[in-house]
Amino acid sequence: MIRSKKLLDGAKGQSCVNCGVADGTVVAAHYTGMRSHRFGKGTGHKPHDLCVADLCHKCHHKFDVAFDGSSFDKKIDLSEQFLFLIIQTLVRRVAQDIIEIKGHSND
Repeated sequence: MIRSKKLLDGAKGQSCVNCGVADGTVVAAHYTGMRSHRFGKGTGHKPHDLCVADLCHKCHHKFDVAFDGSSFDKKIDLSEQFLFLIIQTLVRRVAQDIIEIKGHSND
């Protein structure tokens, strides 16, 4: 299981990767989509800390509520959207030098 305070703390002071707001409520929101169990999610366990998106309170809540009562097709759409937001967040973490890739430079 990948746990990293540094990865989670990278959300502090950021804008929401979904709506763009920078209102002080942005957190590293863990993936809750259809395949989250493949990334370590289970009863009382969140998925890996690599599986987060920088979301404001409003967008975080929207995803949490939407996954619960949605149709199968809607869950697929939400999962794909959340995974896209995770990738945007990972790119942000590389740009912030929180995630370092050997041979890569942000110059």
